[in-house]
Amino acid sequence: MTGPIVVTCHRCAGTTVTEGPCGCLNGGNRLLVTDDPVPREAYRECRMCGGSGRVATACHTCGQRGRQRAQIVLTVANVDTGAVASTSVEPGTVAPVPDIGGGWRLRLGPLVCELAATVGAATWSDVWGRPDGELDVSLPRDWRPDLPLERWRALEAAAIAAQAGEGWHLYLGRSIAAPPVDPERRLGELCAVADLLCLDLVVEARRNRTEDQLYWNIRYDVPGARVPARPRLDATSLALAATAATVLRAIGGISARGLTAPAHYLHQAGESVPVRAHVNLDELERRVVADCTDLRTGLTLPGAQAIWRDGRWWHTSLRVTGHVESLSEQQTGQIVRRVTPVLERGWEPPAPTWLGEPIEYSPCPDCDPGSRLRACLCTLGGSPVDADCGSCGGAGVRALALPCHTCGDSHRIHSGVVVTITDLGRRVEHLRWRAGEVVPSPQVATHPNGKPLVQLPDRYRLDAEAGRIGVRPEDLTELDGGWPVDQDLREGLVTLHRSDVDGLTQFVARAGRGHPGARLLVLTAPPDVPSLAELVRLAVGLGLGLVVTLRDNRINAADPTRVHGISWHVEFTPADPPTVTIDPPTRPSLAAAVAYSLEYLETALAEEVPTDPAQPIPAPQCAEPTTIEDPERLIRRLAARHGGEQVSVHFGVNECHVYLREQDDLRPLATGRDVIAAFAALGVISESSTGQAPGD
Repeated sequence: MTGPIVVTCHRCAGTTVTEGPCGCLNGGNRLLVTDDPVPREAYRECRMCGGSGRVATACHTCGQRGRQRAQIVLTVANVDTGAVASTSVEPGTVAPVPDIGGGWRLRLGPLVCELAATVGAATWSDVWGRPDGELDVSLPRDWRPDLPLERWRALEAAAIAAQAGEGWHLYLGRSIAAPPVDPERRLGELCAVADLLCLDLVVEARRNRTEDQLYWNIRYDVPGARVPARPRLDATSLALAATAATVLRAIGGISARGLTAPAHYLHQAGESVPVRAHVNLDELERRVVADCTDLRTGLTLPGAQAIWRDGRWWHTSLRVTGHVESLSEQQTGQIVRRVTPVLERGWEPPAPTWLGEPIEYSPCPDCDPGSRLRACLCTLGGSPVDADCGSCGGAGVRALALPCHTCGDSHRIHSGVVVTITDLGRRVEHLRWRAGEVVPSPQVATHPNGKPLVQLPDRYRLDAEAGRIGVRPEDLTELDGGWPVDQDLREGLVTLHRSDVDGLTQFVARAGRGHPGARLLVLTAPPDVPSLAELVRLAVGLGLGLVVTLRDNRINAADPTRVHGISWHVEFTPADPPTVTIDPPTRPSLAAAVAYSLEYLETALAEEVPTDPAQPIPAPQCAEPTTIEDPERLIRRLAARHGGEQVSVHFGVNECHVYLREQDDLRPLATGRDVIAAFAALGVISESSTGQAPGD
């Protein structure tokens, strides 16, 4: 393949820097910037432009190289089969077609469809879930079919370079297409999950003031949660919002929305089979839209909601009840004053029947609700202030952007918590943990700093609960965010920071920290991800490497002060052996580590794009993927040999490398043409076998 056409960067004209209007122009020549209209002029005391109104910045479009590559590589990879097909879009690859709004454009969607057919993918999407992305290339207005060929190609090259972005666009496909989403059925399923989890399902229409357009948002909330000032606006119709909604998407951010909601115990202990609600989508949408107008005055309101609670819909409008003022300093040196309206429901539905007695709380002693002042970490656990602390200088408090480590910014220490354990399908358990009960909590260890570590009975151990319902403790994750449930919560372990507070009280306060209405929502189902063998095959097909890291901490099982169990880390890398330190393993299950690696696959692709625009982006092809034996069992066996140490296996295109971390260095253990050869060189298996250890 010859080198791509290289054009001068359209943004900086080859100078590697761009000059544009300074941000201070938006606020005018004043220190305090408000929403009041002022003439568009430079701030004379501006720290960025010095009052000139113009500022030069490094050009990020070309990476300060002054040149751009006129090439876009489209790749479709079938995750089920490992087949990979790519095409390189350059000037002349695609015939321009007339644009509806006038002018001409290059349609790249049909190319993606052809690649998908080549690899046998019935459905595909990019990292954002879009089937074709936004890859159409608009040609300059002066492009015409009758231009001389040289001018024709030059204008195409400039348009492709301007639209390329990172240059490599990957679509992951599956051999069998999922059935189309019925928005009414999807919304009914979301209602059933709301009943299962004892949550509100909120369907909200919010008016965009600049466009006078209603946008829709579907989310879960705990009863009593505040109306968010800036919700995620998903779609311009309820049908589109319901089609895009999933349980995990709707529940995302529920902790932040419900931090200050009143906490209650639940009457239900759990259900087994949720009942899907019947939803008339058109009727529901018309009612919510009608509630966006005040019937008495005819004035438009900022929005309206339909709330699914207790098996029926409750309708209410949203009204402005006040304003919140915030001040923030800008890089220009100006202070921006923003006034955000506070919205509340015009009418509050009756409390749900499943809501029990209130959970008591006390104010958090370590944060100030009116500021960002937080207790310094040097005072954690009631320790005296460190006069030589480098963070607070002996003050004991400091301004922090992070949430309070004691309450998670709820400003409350709850005396109880409701733990909801669910698979989001047919099972849910609501556990009530309440401080003040007398429970046996024997001391099981002592930390190096002298603080005792106690363990609570089985009813406060999520791993025991997981065993009772037949799921793996390592698959327990928080529904909001997907973070693994930490070891102390799973095993009922409490470090006694204060001698005057019992272990259960400290444990309950820790369990409810930062969760909505003192509700800890736990998912038992592992993520639906490819197997490790399929992931290795995908990486090889794309011309990438894959690092799998494992630490077997089961040798620490008798020491509750140390991490035990098995920890994983999976990451896509360049195909060559790694030359940098590999991240330590933090995920308790392989499935969770694989899901994490797929989230950052786009980052690995961007790193594979050559920095020199004269070098072409590789277009990987893999029509007949080779069969790859699942290496999980082999890696587990090797990690067991090196208990407590970090073992890393780097799968490259033509070689497999095995490493052992020794302090801060990676020591090579073996190299082979594949995982079988590499592990045979270590004596873990015989090369003639299919993963069997000598003597198995």
